Amino acid sequence: MKTSVKQKLLVMISTLILLAVLAVTVLTYQNYRVDLVAQSVQSTHQLLAQLSLNVDTYLDELFRLCLSPYYNKRVMEQLEHTPQTAAEKLQKQRIVEDYLSEVMTLPRSDILRAHILSNGIYSSSKTRYNADIPSDYVDTDWYAQAMRTSEPVFIPAHTETMGRTTLSVFSIIQRINSTKSNNEPLGVIRVDANYQGIKAVCDRAATGEGNALFILDNDGNEIYHNDRTGSSALAQALQRFSVTEDSAATFSLWLEKAEYLVSVQPLQATNWRLIDVHAMRTLTAAATQALTKAILLAFLCAALGVLVSFPLVRLFLKPIFHITALMRAAQAGDMQVRAALEGHDELAYLGRSFNEMITQMHAEAERNTALTRQVYEARYLEREAQYAALCNQIRPHFLFNALNTIHLLIKTGRDAEAVQSIDMLATLLRGMVDTDREITLQAELTIVESYLILQQKRYRKLYYTLPDASSYRDYRLPAFTLQPLVENALVHGFERKRGGARIEISIRHTAEEMQIDVADDGMGMDADKLDALRAALAETTVHPANEEASVGLVNIARRIRLKFGDAYGLTIVSTPAEGTRVTLHLPPKEEPPCTEL
Repeated sequence: MKTSVKQKLLVMISTLILLAVLAVTVLTYQNYRVDLVAQSVQSTHQLLAQLSLNVDTYLDELFRLCLSPYYNKRVMEQLEHTPQTAAEKLQKQRIVEDYLSEVMTLPRSDILRAHILSNGIYSSSKTRYNADIPSDYVDTDWYAQAMRTSEPVFIPAHTETMGRTTLSVFSIIQRINSTKSNNEPLGVIRVDANYQGIKAVCDRAATGEGNALFILDNDGNEIYHNDRTGSSALAQALQRFSVTEDSAATFSLWLEKAEYLVSVQPLQATNWRLIDVHAMRTLTAAATQALTKAILLAFLCAALGVLVSFPLVRLFLKPIFHITALMRAAQAGDMQVRAALEGHDELAYLGRSFNEMITQMHAEAERNTALTRQVYEARYLEREAQYAALCNQIRPHFLFNALNTIHLLIKTGRDAEAVQSIDMLATLLRGMVDTDREITLQAELTIVESYLILQQKRYRKLYYTLPDASSYRDYRLPAFTLQPLVENALVHGFERKRGGARIEISIRHTAEEMQIDVADDGMGMDADKLDALRAALAETTVHPANEEASVGLVNIARRIRLKFGDAYGLTIVSTPAEGTRVTLHLPPKEEPPCTEL
């Protein structure tokens, strides 16, 4: 976080307040919700138990009406008798329908019609309209179902229009068995009742907004419903859901991203199920509203906490802000700043420690400055001494070789060549005197060419190639840097070799460095000697530890490192009987080549 300590503390305080209030609010809401659901489940089961008792009582009366033929001997005799003549048929119809008429005299207004179907249709009705029972009733599903079971069969409510009146009618069908043999069915009795009877019993449950009440049979057929949840898919979902348990049950149902609390109560008189549904959003509306208010209160408390904490945090952190400002001043270079903190607490201790630290840092800085100046002066004098020693080692070595060549020319009577050689030597000496410790690359190549001309007097089969250095007139390097490399190639590469010798000097320039290669086709070096020479070049002393290593090459490497740094120097690649390539690594042309030590 790229913020101040004050902002972090304020955020932490407000966050802690907010989290604490939210945690208490959520936990309280969860406990309240659990208790509310438990109370709702308990009250719902009590309501369903009472409603189940009422519906069972209502249905028991209808079922007892279906069993009433067994209490009438004449009716059972007629049902067990198959009439042969028209008179017998008329007699059977009169007795059965008289019985049904007696049944219809009951003071229950919801019973509309009664039918007995046994080798014919016998009916009695309180209305002017009879049930639409087909003459081939034997082929109907409800008749076949009733004949297969001894339990009552229910026909769900259906609408009947009676003039201007529309009634919703449901039916109960019961199989009538012979009194002589229970396995011999005689027919069925069907009672048609007004749906308003069972509806009136269920409507007393007073289903509220967001709730629903259903009665479903064992096959999922809807017998009664009062749905105020607003969900069109609830009834279908309940029909698909298994509610065939024999005991009461309560479960949660998610439908269309809404949760419902479903309570199931089986009826004792039949295989129907009472299903009460409560929408959780309605059931927990009060708790949700309280939760919303509590969350708003939590944010309000957090805001108030920040407002109250702001001046307190600012007052508490004022010493830290003071020390922070002093540290910035000290970081900018002002070592005279001091913290003015009084007291004995941790902040006062921090101020005193800061003052002591600044005092010590100031003293150390002054001491380090003095030491750095001394070390720099000592290293400068040491480099000057090393450079002078290296130059003194190189010059006598070169002069000895040049004078030895002139001596041989005069001794052999080659006076013209000796004069030419003296001129070349004079050129070399004049260059050394005039250029002091630095010369241009072009002047260095002139010295190399003069040296090679002198050496051609000794080695008749010596051939060489020099690069064009006209574009390097301003590039400066230590004097006699390339000449010892050429001399080393002649001494170690060709003195023991028979035949001709070739030396090729080339220049390669990159953005990182300038490389000058001195390659020969001489004897080369074996691996041991090459490793020893490379180790000597890597040493920092003026005299190499390995005396067999070339002093000239080691001196060149030291001079380059003294002038330009450790990133530059010499590298050597050699193959026995094939030759040697020495590469001089110098700074690129764009950089200042060297400065006066």
